[in-house]
Amino acid sequence: MIIYGTKATLLTKETVVEKCQNCGKINTVEISVFQKYAHVFWIPFFPIGKTGISQCQHCKEALKLKEMPEPLRVSYSNLKQQLKAPIWTFSGLALVAVLITWGIVSEKQNDARNAKLIQAPQKGDIFEVRSGSNYTLYKVQQVLGDTVYILYNQYETNKISGLADLKKKGNTGFADIAEPFLKKEIKAMFDDGDIIDIDRQ
Repeated sequence: MIIYGTKATLLTKETVVEKCQNCGKINTVEISVFQKYAHVFWIPFFPIGKTGISQCQHCKEALKLKEMPEPLRVSYSNLKQQLKAPIWTFSGLALVAVLITWGIVSEKQNDARNAKLIQAPQKGDIFEVRSGSNYTLYKVQQVLGDTVYILYNQYETNKISGLADLKKKGNTGFADIAEPFLKKEIKAMFDDGDIIDIDRQ
């Protein structure tokens, strides 16, 4: 369940030289300016405008922005223009940017690692393989010279996330007879994007 919504935080409050429309007192009306912002799971994501209220400190009459008389609205507008949205109201966007950057860097590091591993396959390596629109696993049984002996997994999944379930089956999911591949054939499968990840313990 996603919890999202809007909140407001007080930016400033200031007493203005205007007459209270209710009691007629001057210099008793205080205008408060609030910054509204959108949040997800209570993390501020971005500002969505400002709003304000006025309150007479003498008679305590409080007015929302749309209820203020024109002189108070002008005072509110002048006060609002002096204020900027707090940087922390962009926290969510900054967090998303950090996560995206981290994901890109991690993916590049993993690609570089896989490119190194595919050059020298080892016994026990698990290849995550794209097979048409499905996914499966290959396991390296042994490596003799330029030949890599591969055990096919007997199961496939239509989602890449399903490979985790195939790995849980352990050795029981793999065939008993290995198929020979040349190292250059394995490398070609990797270059073509058929081998999408390598798991080496």
